[in-house]
Amino acid sequence: MEIVHYHAAGGIVFDGDRVLLLRKPALGEIVLPKGHIEDGETPERAALRETMEETGYRNLRVVADLGTQQAQYVRDGKQYVRDETYFLMALADHQRSESGDHDDAEHDRATFKRLWIPVDEAAAMMTFEPARSFVKRAVEIYHEDTKARRS
Repeated sequence: MEIVHYHAAGGIVFDGDRVLLLRKPALGEIVLPKGHIEDGETPERAALRETMEETGYRNLRVVADLGTQQAQYVRDGKQYVRDETYFLMALADHQRSESGDHDDAEHDRATFKRLWIPVDEAAAMMTFEPARSFVKRAVEIYHEDTKARRS
């Protein structure tokens, strides 16, 4: 079986006590914004770009690097090995761009529906385990930060 290895990066966006997830109605999946890291692009830059493209939100700030984890799956007779890097992001404001300012803008609008979910419910909603683990890690950081600010 042919093995295809690639790198992807994405973001877990917080706005107060809510987390942004993406629903893919056609597949019945709940996912995080992510995509391929382009040649010459850092994981952080790719995560910001992909998150902006798939959510439409323009003013995102990286808060923490959540690390990298490997996901594997088989599709169309090929074994895919994907190294996924995620970043915890904060939404600076709700300004969004609905215009087609990237190649896949129309596809992204048709594919993804934004869901703002309470922090403590987000991980359980994820369709795939790698994303669930990253959301749990992001929520832990959120709670640590919230606790530190109250002290």
